[in-house]
This record gives sequence, C-alpha cells and structure tokens, in this order.
Amino acid sequence: MIVTIIAIVFAILTLIGIGAWIWAGTHDGPTGLMAFWTIVAAGCLIVSVAYGVHAYNNRSIAQSKVTQTSGKLKGTTYFNARAKQKSAQQKQALREKGILKELRNTYRDDIGTVTFDAANKTYVVQVKKHDYHQALKIVRKHPKQNKKALKTIRASFTDASKAIDKALKQKGYRLVLKDGNRVVLAVRDGVIVRDGLVK
Repeated sequence: MIVTIIAIVFAILTLIGIGAWIWAGTHDGPTGLMAFWTIVAAGCLIVSVAYGVHAYNNRSIAQSKVTQTSGKLKGTTYFNARAKQKSAQQKQALREKGILKELRNTYRDDIGTVTFDAANKTYVVQVKKHDYHQALKIVRKHPKQNKKALKTIRASFTDASKAIDKALKQKGYRLVLKDGNRVVLAVRDGVIVRDGLVK
C-alpha cells in the first residue's frame, strides 16, 4: 500500500515535470533543468515499481496440490519429477502474471500499456500517453542537454530489470520500452541490450 502511494506521488510529479518541461520548451524557459527533474521523477517512479515487484515476490503464493490417485504411482521417480516440474511451471506462471499486473497498475496512467510475451520472456511497456511521448521526443532531439536525464532513465530501467529477475528467481527476462514501433530501451538481466533513447 505504501509503495503504491509512493509510486502515485512520483507519477504525479512526473506529469507535473512533463508539463513544466513542455512549457519551458515552448516559452524559452530552462528546458534542460525541467528535463532533468522530469527524468529524475520518472526514474524514482521506475525504482519504486522495481521495489514493488521485489516486495510482491516476498508474498506467499498459493501452491497447487498434486493429488495422486493411484497407489502405484507413489514413489515413482518419473512421475514425481513430472509433478514437481509442473508445479514449478505453474508457480512461475503465477509470478509472471503477478508482476505483469503490478507493472500495468504502475504504468497505465502515466506511460501506457504493459504486455507480457511468455515465449520470449519479455515485458513490453508501450507508450500511449501523449505527454510521455513528447518528453521522449525532446530527450531524443536534445541528448547533449539531457545527459543526466538519459543516465537516470538507463539506470532506472536497469534496476527495474534486476528486480524483475530477482522476483522471478530466474534470469533471461527482458524489460522493453516502446514508443510506437520504435524500441526506446531494452534491458535483459540488468544490462542494456538495445538503446534507442538517442538518434
């Protein structure tokens, strides 16, 4: 509950920052400063999401019970192994869905939609909000004036990726930020594998 409140506060600050940033860009104001504080707020939002994902992992997940109907199967190595494997897969699927729900709740109002490709182990944050789209365009157009902001975005997504891997207790998951068809940033196991923040 507290993490959700913190995330909402940072989301509001991010929206205010984006508005101030756009205003500064159209009125010859301190664009760089507004961009920096907007990205810092967005970074804090992402870090709070990462913490929420980590906290979610510590919740108890209901495990499905495997009932053996035949006494002959009892003690059989093959069937025991299959039952354990199926149970582990079900547990992992529950974790993946839980994180997807957490990410959707966090990004829905400020950035856009979140989907999960289970086959490729990829969470995709798709930009749908106009203000966030405009902010990314400004950062991409003026990277030299927004070096600190770019560094903050990259660090935030890297931290979020590490938290997702830790929560899922597996490596190999990707966290991708997309704006339209363009991949803005892709991170796997805490390492940036594609960077489209700048031209």
